[in-house]
Formats: sequence, structure tokens, C-alpha cells
Amino acid sequence: MIPIAAAYRAAAALVGAAAPLVRGLGAPGTAWRGSLTGGSAELDRAAGSVWIHAASLGEVVAARVWVRTLMGAGHRPPLLVTTRTRRGLERARRELGEDVVARVAPVDAPQLLRSFLARAAPWRLDIVETEIWPHLISESRRSGVAVVFVSAAVSDRTRRALLRWGIAGPRLLGEGVWALAQTEEHAERFVSLGIPSGRVAVVGDLKAEPPTPGAARDPADRPLVVFGSLRPGEEDVAVALARALEGGGRALVAAPRHHEGFERLGRALGAAGIEAQVRTEADRGTEDLEIWLGRVVDARPRRVGILFTQGELPRAYERAAVAIVGGTFAPFGGHSALEPAARGCAILVGPHAGAIRAALDRLSREGGVLEAPDGPSAAEALRTLLGSPERMHRMSTGSVRAASEAALAPSRALEALAAFGLMP
Repeated sequence: MIPIAAAYRAAAALVGAAAPLVRGLGAPGTAWRGSLTGGSAELDRAAGSVWIHAASLGEVVAARVWVRTLMGAGHRPPLLVTTRTRRGLERARRELGEDVVARVAPVDAPQLLRSFLARAAPWRLDIVETEIWPHLISESRRSGVAVVFVSAAVSDRTRRALLRWGIAGPRLLGEGVWALAQTEEHAERFVSLGIPSGRVAVVGDLKAEPPTPGAARDPADRPLVVFGSLRPGEEDVAVALARALEGGGRALVAAPRHHEGFERLGRALGAAGIEAQVRTEADRGTEDLEIWLGRVVDARPRRVGILFTQGELPRAYERAAVAIVGGTFAPFGGHSALEPAARGCAILVGPHAGAIRAALDRLSREGGVLEAPDGPSAAEALRTLLGSPERMHRMSTGSVRAASEAALAPSRALEALAAFGLMP
């Protein structure tokens, strides 16, 4: 065994042994305490159902689609959903309610996972995207639980690291493991990690939603430009976009993904002399999102809003003529382009879009996306696009077509599971 893998397994066993002592150091309800807990009484209500594991907030979006897909296929609620972050847990509970039992997943320690598996007795473990944890997989297999990577994606960098560390190969990923990959490229990477090619199918991205009822609305009638999932390093792009909209008929709403981005964006706008309307979680109970967006649109002299809440970005996209995809103007690989596409937005992305290339290729084939090499180019492209209602309409229509095709991923995933003999 490669020394790194051996050291990891030894350390994980020590963590599992010490868990009963150290979990009390965390406050009740924290991710820390939840991660150091194995089987618990809350699992009883979902015992025997499918266990869906989503690492964090982003993966919970795909997990939400998958839960509803499985229920539509006949799986009885509640299903079991785990995540590793408090924000992901809150979103799962808020958006899935009584359809799931949601809790923080145990850390990758064998003792905790054995206890968890014994109490939950899952029928199958569906891991959203990647999350290749050795004991999670090996203990599930030892318990006779099929392990399926759904909406499966793994970067080449992660693939090489897993091989180098010995956390891959037929011994871990051979028997009892399947992958429903987002793209052919991701499928090839999972095969190289040890999953037999006969147990890998390409189905697409579960985050791809079908077009919403308002997606066909003319973008010329929409008052917003939305910069979604903004990441640190993209603040100057937001400033350039805000300036590009000055004197025009639309407002900019920027939605930072994390607190660091929120703070950096506020400082960058302030340094540029741009006053922004801010909406945080504390404001949700006092003012509806539509009212807040209206205030942003009506503000003078500059119409800019910072949306820093959970789960409200899709509603903002519904009022956007153009969506700028965050994580593409700084080296993060990009966030969902299909979410705004499903709402009929014309899509604008930057040069760092490797993680969403398959979605962008689909959008490009339908004429729904523009790519810009940097912030100034994005601002100029935005000005040009907003000045051409006909082109915006063509791009919006192309986005809807691309979203419609991409949204077939859940049905393709169900077909693949049935072909693999993994449906009830």
C-alpha cells in the first residue's frame, strides 16, 4: 500500500476511536459534532431508503433534483441526505422538508461509518459528483450497499492526486461501484480510477433544470443583469459591469458565493464610488425579494444590488436579461451556467470555465453564450448585447433549448440505474 494511503487509514481509525471524547467540544447542532457522530436516532425514519450524499451547498442543488427524481420513480420518502457543511444542511432541510432526513455526514472514520450504516441500513448510496472517501466506499461495500456516483464529475488534477495517493484502483472502486458521469471526459477519468467501464454511463448534469414557465419571456422586458456566484478576484469585473450599465435601463445584481467575496465586493464597489443596496439573510424576514429587486431597479444614481442570501439567486435570474457566470473570471472553473439558461437568460462567461465546459459547449451550439477574455471585454460585450434586443432574444431562445436538452439528465440516470439492475 502506498504510504500516504496507509497513513490516512491509520489516522482515520484514530479519529474514529477518539470521536466519542472530542465531539463534545463542539456546540450542539454544529457540523463538527455531527461529523463525529455515527448512527443516531434521527436515521430511523429513513432506514432502508436511498442514502444521497452531497458534499456542500453546490452539490445539494443536484441532490434536490435527484431526490425528486427518485420519488417520481417510486421511491417512498423520506430519503436520507447527508452533507458536510452547515449551510448545505440548512438548504437541504429548507428545500426538501419532510421528503428527507438530513444530517451532517460522519467523517471518513471506519467506526463512525459502520455505526451509521448499521442504523441507516441504506438500500443504495448515491454520491453526488465526486467525494471519493476510502472508508465511506469500503464500509458501504462491506455492508452490501451499492455505491453510485451520480452526476459524476472529477477534475484531472483530482484524478492524478487520487492515483498518486493510492486512493483509487480496483481494490477500492472495483466491485460494487458505479458512475453516472456528466460527460465522456469525466467517464474516462472514473474508469482510470478503477471503476470498470461496463459500470460507467454518461447521463449529464443533475443540476440542469428544465426551463421555468417564465423562460420564454422577452429579455428586452427584463430589468436586471445578474452576476451569479461571484468569487474572490472577480470584484473588478463587477465594478466594470456596473459602470457599463450607467445611464442605461437595467440594474446590476451581484450574488457573491461566500462571505469573503461579499466583503471584497463591498470594498471594491465602495472604492469605485458605487453605492449598492445589500440584501442578507437577516433581511429575508422583513422584505420580499421582489420588493428588494424593485428598489435596486429604481435606485439612483447607480442601480447596483448585492444579493448575499441562500436560495434566492434563481429568482433573481428570472428577472435578468443577461447572466454573468461567477467563477469564470477568476481561476475557479465556473459555476452553473444552466441554472440561468433554464430561466431564459443570455449567458456571459469568462476564460476560467473548465469545470462547466460541457454545459458551455451545449449553450454554444444553440447560440446562448458569449465568452469574454477579461472584465473590460465582458463590460463591452454586455453593452453591445444590451443594445441589440434581437440578438438578446436569439440568445435567450438558445439558452432555453440548451436547458431543455440538458434537463433530460435525470431520466437518463434512471435508465442507466435500471440497466445496471440498481432500481427496486
